[in-house]
Amino acid sequence: MSTDRIEVYVSPDGSPFADGSHGYPARDLETAMRLVRGRRAPGQLAVVWMSGGEYPVRETLELGPGDSFTTFAALDPSEPPVLRGSVRIDGWTESAGADTVPAFAAPAPRAQGRCLYVDGRRAPRPRHPRDGFLRIEEQEGLDPNGSFVGTLFDGADRFRYREGDLPDLVDETAVEVVVPHYWVQERMPIRSIDPERREIVSSLRSIFALRDDAANDFARYYLDNVGEAFGQVAGEWYLDAGAEGGSVIRYAPRDGEDVATLEVRMPVLDVFVRATGTPEKPVRGIRFEGVRFLEADFDEVPAAVPPFGVREDPMLPADGRFAADVQAASTVPAAVQFTYARSCAIIGGAVERVGGYGVSFGDGCRGNLVSGVRFDDLGAGAIRSGGSVDASSEAFNSANEVSDCEITRGGRVYPSCVAVLFQHGSHNVIAHNRISDFFYTGISVGWMWDYLDSPSQGNRIEGNHVFDLGQGLLNDMGGVYLLGIAPGTVVLGNHIHDVQCANYGGWGIYLDEGSSYVVIEGNVVHDVSSQAYHHHYGREVTIRNNVWAYGGHGQVSITRPESHVSFTFERNIVVGDGSPGFMGTEGDRDVRNYTILSDLNLFWDGRPVTGAVRAANGVKTTDVDGAVRYELTQPLDDAWHERGHDRHSVTADPRFVDAGSRDLRVLADSPAFELGITPPDVSGAGPRPGELRRHPLVAPTLQDQFPRPQG
Repeated sequence: MSTDRIEVYVSPDGSPFADGSHGYPARDLETAMRLVRGRRAPGQLAVVWMSGGEYPVRETLELGPGDSFTTFAALDPSEPPVLRGSVRIDGWTESAGADTVPAFAAPAPRAQGRCLYVDGRRAPRPRHPRDGFLRIEEQEGLDPNGSFVGTLFDGADRFRYREGDLPDLVDETAVEVVVPHYWVQERMPIRSIDPERREIVSSLRSIFALRDDAANDFARYYLDNVGEAFGQVAGEWYLDAGAEGGSVIRYAPRDGEDVATLEVRMPVLDVFVRATGTPEKPVRGIRFEGVRFLEADFDEVPAAVPPFGVREDPMLPADGRFAADVQAASTVPAAVQFTYARSCAIIGGAVERVGGYGVSFGDGCRGNLVSGVRFDDLGAGAIRSGGSVDASSEAFNSANEVSDCEITRGGRVYPSCVAVLFQHGSHNVIAHNRISDFFYTGISVGWMWDYLDSPSQGNRIEGNHVFDLGQGLLNDMGGVYLLGIAPGTVVLGNHIHDVQCANYGGWGIYLDEGSSYVVIEGNVVHDVSSQAYHHHYGREVTIRNNVWAYGGHGQVSITRPESHVSFTFERNIVVGDGSPGFMGTEGDRDVRNYTILSDLNLFWDGRPVTGAVRAANGVKTTDVDGAVRYELTQPLDDAWHERGHDRHSVTADPRFVDAGSRDLRVLADSPAFELGITPPDVSGAGPRPGELRRHPLVAPTLQDQFPRPQG
């Protein structure tokens, strides 16, 4: 292997005929890679130095094993190169058909697309109804009062709508039915409408029954991309694929906007980079340093296609095309894709304004790094890692890291996505990211339901700041969400707050089906709509030295109490505001049925219910509209103590620095210290300063290793 390094330069004003020298740079990455491939010896290092500026990208950069050990780096980190997958829309003319606001039209570069950006802002599409939701009248054969589990996967590609609910649609095939329910959002493109039967038929089948998630009724829905609603609200756009002379973009400017001077852009690229290896020849050492990936969307909207890696896969049609994934938008493609990749990295830079996930690690990805990247305005989440369920397979994923990233404004097309989703995989690190403004879960690790053997072990979720999730749209979510048996997995030092579900399940840290042998330590979780910690079922989890505070329905709960020890709960600070520490539900979920070891905790409540500071039961009721209410009915502090729980715990003010502003560090005179509690301080959660990000297993950046070229 040659120790010499190939260096090729690119610049936005470069030439397609250049030799790639510093004085005669190429103008795009395709040209640069032709030069690299023509010069390199097997295994030789190569660097593509990228000058600052904008690089229009119209085709995916395909990288394979022969392109291993290539770094694409900003020549000057203060002037990042921008790979831009959109085109500017020009040629605006006044548009007929606007309702109440002025509108303009221009030729569209694509016949399909869900994304249009106006001066860097994602523009919404017109919807019906303008606010709120419609309600499905009937899914044939479905009883909305039937079994939740028994009918869950009874999806359909058609339903009846209620009289008077639909406007006359000139181009019904341009419209999508959007159904938010359970923990997913179905997107069902309309294939046809039968007005006599009041039946909508979709080209995709819903993955779940079209029923409400809480009310005994059929599901809510709205129509997206409704041309008849365009022109009612300024700032919206509509893609008119059936316009005379070809597809047209219509836009209604906001007050003060001049369409002639606006930068209106539509993506024309699906994927920026696809680095693809094989089990025998993985792609290695591909790195992007300080590169900004901007604006991509799907030419053809991808259907969700099984297998999804869930228990029900054998019963789902293998050739099925569904309107949603079973969970987490887990098959939605990404703008930057790696498969069978080893020691690849994206360091610094950004992935912004994309139609799906930002980055994906497909089968066989190991030892890869995403660090210090800004993810913003995403159709789905920031990072998705899949891989085989078989830990001995070459397709298994492990030892990947996502750290020090800013991740915000996700789920704009697929709200059921996860900001950082790691399905099967071991010894991964998700650390010091700031995650906000999503509609579902922040970090999800594991993909095995029940007490079946799971390969997702030894993962570390540390120092993340996760907040502003849910926003009242979906259900069954957590700031951090785990699935399956996971020995060696640690959830440490995270700050999680402001998680708001639609009806049920807005939790801070959520251990779902079978989650076991996990250590949860040093986290601060507060202000969530359900409980700060929720344990569906699992065994022998260790929970210590955390703050659990201000949950809407108590601080800690278990859905399925079992005979074995669910968790050990010691030296935690548990604070309510008229809601108890441990909250059960009358019946099978009675708090007195919890099999746990709990002691040496500090309890407090700013508005205590007599006899219900530490433990209580309540009754859950559901309104006609599906809203869930929880009423405390049984104070059980004495019964809790009689069962041997918290015999050495204390009820006292923890002496927070400033509870009102949610500074939940404790003062020096806090009684927590007398209990041996190590009060957590999560002021350092989120991205660290650059000098603190170095890790002994992570290779330094190119700028650290070599002097920057001059001249």
